[in-house]
Amino acid sequence: MKRYQSTLTKMTRPVCMALAALLMVGAMASCSENENTETALGDNAYLSLSFSTGTGNSTRAGETSGKALADNETDANPTQENDIHNIKVWVFKSNTGDEATPISYKAETLSEVKNGNYTLSLRFLRKIGGQEVKNIDLYILANSESINMPDQIKGKDLSSVTRKDLKEVCFTSPFGINSDGNAETKEVPAGKGLPISRAITKISVDSHVADTEEGAKAKGIRIPLVRAVSKLHFYFARKSGSDANTSQVKVTKIEVEGNTIPTASYVFPDEATYNENGYNQNVTSQKYDNAGTDYVSNTLKLAGVENKDIKEVDNPESFIKKSNQSAQEYLDAFKQAGIGSHNLCYLRETNKAIRGTIWYSLDGGATEKHETFNIPSEGNAIRNRELVVYGYFLNGQMGKLTVTPSIQEWQDGGTFDFIDASTNVEIPDSGKTDWGYKVYYGFPKRGSMITLQDIDTKGKPWILQTDNPMFGFVQCDKDGNYPEETPYYNPEITQNNDGKNPVGKTYKIEDFIINQSGEKKTLYFYVVPKNRLDLAKPHNVKAQVFLTKYPNDKFVLNPSFKYNGCKEGKFAGKDIHFEQVL
Repeated sequence: MKRYQSTLTKMTRPVCMALAALLMVGAMASCSENENTETALGDNAYLSLSFSTGTGNSTRAGETSGKALADNETDANPTQENDIHNIKVWVFKSNTGDEATPISYKAETLSEVKNGNYTLSLRFLRKIGGQEVKNIDLYILANSESINMPDQIKGKDLSSVTRKDLKEVCFTSPFGINSDGNAETKEVPAGKGLPISRAITKISVDSHVADTEEGAKAKGIRIPLVRAVSKLHFYFARKSGSDANTSQVKVTKIEVEGNTIPTASYVFPDEATYNENGYNQNVTSQKYDNAGTDYVSNTLKLAGVENKDIKEVDNPESFIKKSNQSAQEYLDAFKQAGIGSHNLCYLRETNKAIRGTIWYSLDGGATEKHETFNIPSEGNAIRNRELVVYGYFLNGQMGKLTVTPSIQEWQDGGTFDFIDASTNVEIPDSGKTDWGYKVYYGFPKRGSMITLQDIDTKGKPWILQTDNPMFGFVQCDKDGNYPEETPYYNPEITQNNDGKNPVGKTYKIEDFIINQSGEKKTLYFYVVPKNRLDLAKPHNVKAQVFLTKYPNDKFVLNPSFKYNGCKEGKFAGKDIHFEQVL
């Protein structure tokens, strides 16, 4: 486990691990090891496990140190996020059920905290019940005291717990929200560290196990661990210069909606098949269920940021995540400019979108305004993620706070993935129903012209589409104009004239708009119905519009729910609604 993996979501947009050479660590304060003893000593098998909490030179799991960070990686900060205080390892025979007990268990407590490479050697029996062990599964937990693991396991002997016990064990404290709204954990717990874990299956005994402890070192296995929590923090900047009038701007408070963080989080992520050259960043538990999971109802209440603590910079917009900027470069830019981090807190993972409100003032506190932010769900706030929200002020008199949330993966114990697709959406309000924006048969320009600015998928194809085949799209230029060709006549209107007074001209309606090359571009268009309104078929009057990146990743078009669209469910923030009224 190492740094953090960074997922930057754009509104902007949205770091892995490196495990180094095998080094035996001595000077253990305590060590316990249990294994089945039904056979002779000569049947013992030895396994050398190498872990890493990540250093400045760390790279992906399975790679040696010294290589540069991947684009979606950032270093752990503070470095204590990488500390290992103790470690526990359970070994199971592969393809055994939930009631299986370990064939070996080892626990070590370090006399000195390790922030870097750490190697553990354990042994087990090659034969269990007369059958040779061909593959093994490992459950690994570092810093168990940070979540009071003995209490969570309900007093059971850790050396004989079942696979089911480990799959289902949860922690309820800390890393949550207190009753007063304060975060339970605002810094790495002193002397305990952060909970770091992994469940890896189908490790080949022939490939990685030896008959002696010394021989096992040459066949050692590297395991990518991940933190069982994520971290959230905020950055703010304001434009410098007397003409910017930002000398009185400040953030008065920040709130994250309640019913977002589960009351209990799984200690171990779901089991994953061992991949020596992979680090499996998107590690979580799929056992969370919105219907069956309880969530902390309290709103997370975070402090404001005074004007003196909001850094003045020439161009606040230059700190928005760029498409060619790595995660570490993005965070380094804040540091180099003196833009500080605020309200750091460590939270249990969630399968929900993280929504919140930043309250701010442009006049020193005399009046208060607010701006919302939304970090969509679908794995973005799972364990080992760094959630970054950047807000900036351009004008203190007539301006506002602009918010750009982002998500990142902690590398190996802390990195973050960037969402690698983005666009800015503009929809002028030309009329809307309770459900969506009004559109008119025969008159595209009576509806809203939609702008999708700088659609960027890093070269992957994208498509604009709707869920209702009775609707389509008319492309236009930035001024809202489109080719109008053959005159269009309506007999009910023109039967009493000589046919010289057309109602309008035809225009091209496209079922979808596709960009096979994936080139970055800005798209202007209208949503239009293909037929006149038929009130006898009310299900045909509504349409959802999506922008989808190949193969099937829908853009976040409406991150703060500024426009009409889904606010809940799998399409929350990802669609825009339109309704035919003519």
